[in-house]
Amino acid sequence: MAALPPNKQAMLWLRAWWVLAALLVLRPSSALAQDSEGTRSLLSDVARVVAAEEVDEWFTDREAWRSVEEHLLPSLCRATPAAREAAVEELRARHAALGDAKALFDQHGELSTAVTAALTAERELTSLERVLQRQGECPFWIRPEPGFRGLQSDRHRLTVSIESGGDVQFRLAQQHWTFGAGGGGRLLFGWGFDGRYTLLAGPQFGGSALLRPNTNASEFVINYFPAIPIVFRSRQLTWHYELEAAPVALFEADNTRLSYGARIGGAFAFTALRRRNVLPWAGLALAYEYYFEGGGRGPVHFLRGGVRIGLPWDP
Repeated sequence: MAALPPNKQAMLWLRAWWVLAALLVLRPSSALAQDSEGTRSLLSDVARVVAAEEVDEWFTDREAWRSVEEHLLPSLCRATPAAREAAVEELRARHAALGDAKALFDQHGELSTAVTAALTAERELTSLERVLQRQGECPFWIRPEPGFRGLQSDRHRLTVSIESGGDVQFRLAQQHWTFGAGGGGRLLFGWGFDGRYTLLAGPQFGGSALLRPNTNASEFVINYFPAIPIVFRSRQLTWHYELEAAPVALFEADNTRLSYGARIGGAFAFTALRRRNVLPWAGLALAYEYYFEGGGRGPVHFLRGGVRIGLPWDP
């Protein structure tokens, strides 16, 4: 057989390389085919929904399943078939490793940590299996999303959070303590890293009415507090914990010159399940603020503690 001319051999090799490149592009990678991100997000949603129902005192399975399924079905509809299959297999393996909850209870005679863990694993598996039986109910306009990020967290997404609250305040200035109450609000912009950690920052403004030191109880000082808090938030299923730091300023109704300072604080809160695009939460917050001398004031210390609510919105 006669050898092909060099130019035709080059063309054949070029075509072969183009075909190989096209196959590599069109063939889904193992990571994509498995949809590991979608699997993690679906498992996270299952855990959060079941945990929220357990916090609400899971008593009869019949009532609990109804609530769990209604919250979990929207997540299942958005997860790919590969993510659904991988998630249910992981939950089956976890359930097998932890054992049968009823058998463990009969063995130990109490609701021990091992029994509770096995019961939660059983509920998570059963919840997903029950919802899988209803996947035909998914609305036709909801399509599975490769790399589904979950609905019950802020995983890999930007959020806008409106927060407000009221607190009791104690002020130390010139070796005199006084106290009062106040409140405020803030608008925080945040980024969720992996469904567990979130970093937020934004403007805040608040005020308070405090008793004027060394006077009768009818005289008050009106204080105002602009700030720019930076918040680090960590989630544990239905609870989240916060640490924050902020540059702060202080001015008063009868002295509008600014004093500058810094704040450190923390909070813990219960996070409810998603309603539309909002993950509402409520909790308790504590903070300490120190203001340097300035604005016609000496150094000032503030201690605050009170209730805070938040409405993180996923645009």
